[in-house]
Amino acid sequence: MDRTYLEDREKFLSDAMRNMEEERYDDAIALADARLNRFPGDMDACLVIASCRAGMGNPVEAGEIVEQWRDIVRDQSRVCEVLGDAYNRDGMAEEAIEAYTRFVMLNPDTPASGRVSEKIASLRDISIEERGADEPANMSPDFHTITLARLYVKQGYFKMAGDVLGKILEGDPENIEAGKYAGHVERLMEEGWGPVIDELDGWLNELQKKTDR
Repeated sequence: MDRTYLEDREKFLSDAMRNMEEERYDDAIALADARLNRFPGDMDACLVIASCRAGMGNPVEAGEIVEQWRDIVRDQSRVCEVLGDAYNRDGMAEEAIEAYTRFVMLNPDTPASGRVSEKIASLRDISIEERGADEPANMSPDFHTITLARLYVKQGYFKMAGDVLGKILEGDPENIEAGKYAGHVERLMEEGWGPVIDELDGWLNELQKKTDR
C-alpha cells in the first residue's frame, strides 16, 4: 500500500480522535467529509461520522451509517470467495476453507453465505476422507468460536453471536470466557440502540491503541 496513503490515514485518525475526545464533533465530521471527497467510500471516515452522530445523541443516524459501512464491507468481501475458489482449484483445502470462512463471517444470514458454507462443508468432508476419520484435523479452528461471535457483534448480529456462544457452551459448559461474553451479548440485545454506541466505542478504542503506538 502507498506510504503516503498510510501516513495520511494515520494523521486523519489522530486528528479525528482528538476532535472527538474534545467533543468537537462538527470538526471531526468536517475532516471525515473531506476524506470521503478524496477517497469515496472510505470506511474510517464513515465510522468517524457514525461515532460523532452517536456522541451527538443521534444513534439512529449512526446506525444507518454503520449499516451502509457493512454494505461496503460485504461488497468487498467477494474477493474472499474468489480467493477460496483459487486455492480450491490448486488443491489447497485448508487455505480455501480459511478464505471461505472469512466470506461467511462478513456475510452472515445471506443466500451467498449459505452457498459458500456448502463449499466449506464439501472441503471438510474431502479432507476427512483423505486423512481418515480418526486422524486429528490439522486445519482452521472450529467454526463456532468466540472470535466468530465477536465478529457477529461488531456487525450488529447479536442473536447470531448468542447462537454461536450457545453452541460453544453446549460442548463446554465450563468455558468461562464464552460464558462471560454470552452475558455481554445478552445485555447488548436488551439495550436497543446502546449496542451501536458500544461497538463504535470499541472501534474508537482500537484506533486509540494504534495511534498511541
